[in-house]
Amino acid sequence: MRALSDALRSLLDAYGALFLARQRLVGALVLAATLCDLATGLCGLAAGVAALLTRRLLLLPALPGEAEILNAIYAGLALGAFYASEPRLFALAAFGGLLGVPLASALRQILAGPFGARSLPLLGAPFLCTAWTLLAVAKGIALPLRTVWPAWPLLPDWIPGEAAAAAFSALSSIGALFFVANPLAGILVMTALLVASRILALLAVAGALLANLLLAQFSTTPVPGLALLVTYNGALVALFVGGLLAVPTRRTLLLAAGAVLVASALSAGMLALSAGVGVPPLSAPFVLTVWLASAALRAESSASWGRFWLALPACPEESLVNARLASARGLASGSTALLPPFAGRMSVSQAVDGAHTHQGAWRYALDFVVLVDAQSYCRAGSRLSDFHAFNLPVLSPVRGHVAAIRNDIADNPPGEMNLVENWGNHVLIDIGGGLYVLLAHLRRGSIKLSPGDNVTPGVLLGRCGNSGRSPQPHLHMHVQRGARLGSPTVPFHLAHCLINGREYALDGQPREGQTVEALTGNDALSTAFAPRPGREWLFKSGAKEWRLAAETGLLGDTRLVSSAGGSVLASSARSLLALHQRRGSPDMLLDAFILAFGMTPFAAQALRWRDAADASLLPLPLSLRLARRLRHPFGANLDSHCERRWDATRQLWRQHSRHRLRTASGEIEAESFGWISATRGPVAFSLVIAGHTLAKAVLVGYGNRGDHGVPAWSAALLKTSAS
Repeated sequence: MRALSDALRSLLDAYGALFLARQRLVGALVLAATLCDLATGLCGLAAGVAALLTRRLLLLPALPGEAEILNAIYAGLALGAFYASEPRLFALAAFGGLLGVPLASALRQILAGPFGARSLPLLGAPFLCTAWTLLAVAKGIALPLRTVWPAWPLLPDWIPGEAAAAAFSALSSIGALFFVANPLAGILVMTALLVASRILALLAVAGALLANLLLAQFSTTPVPGLALLVTYNGALVALFVGGLLAVPTRRTLLLAAGAVLVASALSAGMLALSAGVGVPPLSAPFVLTVWLASAALRAESSASWGRFWLALPACPEESLVNARLASARGLASGSTALLPPFAGRMSVSQAVDGAHTHQGAWRYALDFVVLVDAQSYCRAGSRLSDFHAFNLPVLSPVRGHVAAIRNDIADNPPGEMNLVENWGNHVLIDIGGGLYVLLAHLRRGSIKLSPGDNVTPGVLLGRCGNSGRSPQPHLHMHVQRGARLGSPTVPFHLAHCLINGREYALDGQPREGQTVEALTGNDALSTAFAPRPGREWLFKSGAKEWRLAAETGLLGDTRLVSSAGGSVLASSARSLLALHQRRGSPDMLLDAFILAFGMTPFAAQALRWRDAADASLLPLPLSLRLARRLRHPFGANLDSHCERRWDATRQLWRQHSRHRLRTASGEIEAESFGWISATRGPVAFSLVIAGHTLAKAVLVGYGNRGDHGVPAWSAALLKTSAS
């Protein structure tokens, strides 16, 4: 019975996998849609069951999203849509399931390439190979063709008007996504889409409409089957390019519209070419269009596409929430993260769009000086040594290799400039993707590096000087596209630093007059808090025990997994811990933990920062959840203001966050509290909404489960000072 239930779950997951749905209701709705034409649906089911059995017999692991099962189901559906029902048809569909599994496994390795170098998505490639084989075999063994496509060829008399007819035609086109061009199938598929993702539903309709509009504009003579083929491929392209493979932004939607145009043209051309062969193009225009876009528009082609494609396909609502969270945490697409290129504190004398030299193509740049009592120099300021910034160490803000240096230009006397060699002594660092970081106006003879040397953050590059176009000792930094000095600058931001002494920034864009202070990670805090493999914390919430354990996946990703079955991805570095991508079972304590410690800098000092946690973490009643969805139909992020202070009485860090969310019925406010020990990490946390404490837990034990040569150990806490 267990094997049967596991197989049923896998089948439903496969039916819903096209929309990346986690709810099995989506798979059930799609299965029901295919069964609106019984022969077509049973062929798809036969292929899916055969694929499951084949995978088990071959002892092959499941591909992400049950991709091999989905492709086999699609091949069976295509076969059933073209050929009349008889026993040989279902046997051939089952053969397609057997063939589809090794095909999917092989094609995935081919498309990924060595070490993932090609990284082309699998998409419907196994389906095409399997379906074309099945259709050719069916023709060879003289299976009878269907007299009509599985649809309602005539509208019932009770349907009034052209608008209703158009609506039924549109629904039939949506049903054709699963080879059943039937209005009822279309209703079921559209319902499945809406359950899985409202954005995907809009994209599917928009892609189908745009493809039909393009066909109407450019096709003067009706071609049998072309309208359905164009609609089918246009909807698939819109789903994947516009929603599943990239974050849905304005640029993504424009690219999706262009991809629909390409797929429509390919549909017309491939249908004409395949007429003599008798094998239809099916989803080949969609697959080729997406491969073309993903192969051409990548970081190797242009830095502007470096962060465009998602590492893994994702539901668009989820990817939008994650993109807003990443932006708040300094991982914004289109901007390069740099560490401050110095130790200690410096002031910004000229920022982006500065009035002096940061204009036009060189607008994205920062100049740093040191101010003491609002002055950059002491005594009369007549000598370079009078200036506080002169001879200060300049550190690498990034990892990369030295592309070029200049080390022999004399430093200007104060008040004078060298307008011939504008950049003065400098270090140019290649950080990949066609981008270079320039540190300029360094002191003559202070650079001890050579072109080709590798550098890491914090490595000494040279010392601050007054060479080039520099009237007083200062440090200039920018990111440029291309290795030629004077190339156009591109956006960047400062990470892991303090702005104006207290505001912690992972996405720091300081203004003129503000100070920037470099932070160093606190090793003790990092050791105590970092989710190392096997690390485990035991909390008590009332009379209930709650465990949180760090588990590392095959790809090196670390998730914190709770005893209630919830999990969250934990990204840790020397500088901070960041929690994101909540998964698994409902768990209010885990949600409260994420809100309290979602972004925790490993710096032993008082800090303030902004965050944008996923709004779904708030445990809201049904009425407020509906109000949130009305105001934010495509997902929402909290406006979180976080602050950390040292509590001398408890000898703990107190991390306090205020979270705000606007809904259709007003604003919701919540507070989360987290207590941090420099030796034990998180020791207590709580969540308060509207004055009511909804979750509270205190650490009662911690340790390591032991694995792969790491010894197990544990420690019990009789009483925590945060209680």
